[in-house]
Amino acid sequence: MNPVHSKYDSAETLIFPDAITLKILLSGKQTNGNQAIFEDIVEPGVGPGRHVHRHQDETFFFLEGKFIAEVGGQMYEFKPGDVAFIPRGTLHAFKNVGGTPGRLRYIFSPAQTIEEMFREFHNALATGEFTMDKMAQISAKHGQEFVGPPL
Repeated sequence: MNPVHSKYDSAETLIFPDAITLKILLSGKQTNGNQAIFEDIVEPGVGPGRHVHRHQDETFFFLEGKFIAEVGGQMYEFKPGDVAFIPRGTLHAFKNVGGTPGRLRYIFSPAQTIEEMFREFHNALATGEFTMDKMAQISAKHGQEFVGPPL
């Protein structure tokens, strides 16, 4: 495997209006599936539903804003500079509780097909098919399960 250099300004960007702007900073294809790195710009009051990644560990790096997160049934507050590690199989969710957009980066290890899941979410949104059932179907295909509402 060769070293990889990606540029922030040219990262693939998936916009989920009034919710999250997701940047694919490093894809699993670029790392032979070892890891994938993303950045979310999260609007105030927004976060995903509670979910579990069955085959991947996830690490959050909180960069800007104020967040809360539920990890394994416990609630935490996060500010810029804080980090959270979520072992595979652990229920988790986050929410921007600040008054301005927040920013966090996260790593999936191994990458599996996580970037394809996000692209499929985005495509379903673009075609008007982004329902809870469709999201659950896409998630299951990629080893993720939504198990509860957002925080």
